[in-house]
Amino acid sequence: MDGFTENTIVTVALHPGLEQFFKHQKPHNYKKNERQTVYPIKKQEEIIAMANWLLEHKGRKYVLAFTLGINLGLRANELLSLKMNQVFWPDGSVRMNNDLEDTSDGIEILQSKTKKFRTVFLNEACKDALEWCFPEGGGYLHCDGYLFPSREGGSIQVGTFRKVLKEAACACGVKQNVGTHTCRKTWGWHQYKYNSDKANLDISMLQRAFGHSSPEVTLRYLGITDEEDKALYRNMCIHVVSDKGFEDHGLLKTLG
Repeated sequence: MDGFTENTIVTVALHPGLEQFFKHQKPHNYKKNERQTVYPIKKQEEIIAMANWLLEHKGRKYVLAFTLGINLGLRANELLSLKMNQVFWPDGSVRMNNDLEDTSDGIEILQSKTKKFRTVFLNEACKDALEWCFPEGGGYLHCDGYLFPSREGGSIQVGTFRKVLKEAACACGVKQNVGTHTCRKTWGWHQYKYNSDKANLDISMLQRAFGHSSPEVTLRYLGITDEEDKALYRNMCIHVVSDKGFEDHGLLKTLG
């Protein structure tokens, strides 16, 4: 280009109308004057309802993504970037063994945020879903293709996955806000609530898995602190008007 040197900085001005449009755009799940938080799915019936909706409206691929998402605790972009040869052995069987001391079936994940590697392991729920999604089996499954391919090429985009999860949650009557972090939080919440004793699980283990700076950050991330705060207020009541010693002079009966 004539008149420009190698270090020339070119400034492009947007049309005033477009500038105003982009200035006022908010994230799809943005709620004005509310904390922008997504939540785990805590009820098994809601998980199954969403899986059924996904199967009916989006197909097996999204059921598989949802199942692996809530069982591996990965960030959405890490989940959607999984390759076939990461979850299948060369013979086409699912990458999983039942010997807890043999960790050769671990899947190395480069975490997008911390740039550190994390090892995850498939469980029976993942195995069931993978065999259900690829019932024919065979060595061809151990390939370099994406586990969740997109019709446009590459893998399913995070924004697409977020939109589908929100549609499923809305259709199934899930009350709290749902997004891509919902799968990750669902894994952590169920681990903390139901697997702590069985696996001798300490909150520091979840902190390490999530790459958080402290246990407090992990508890807040999973919504545990919100639950504890609610319990703090609900578990102690100083009754007044319902106390038998309170003399209402018939006012409650009148109001009733």
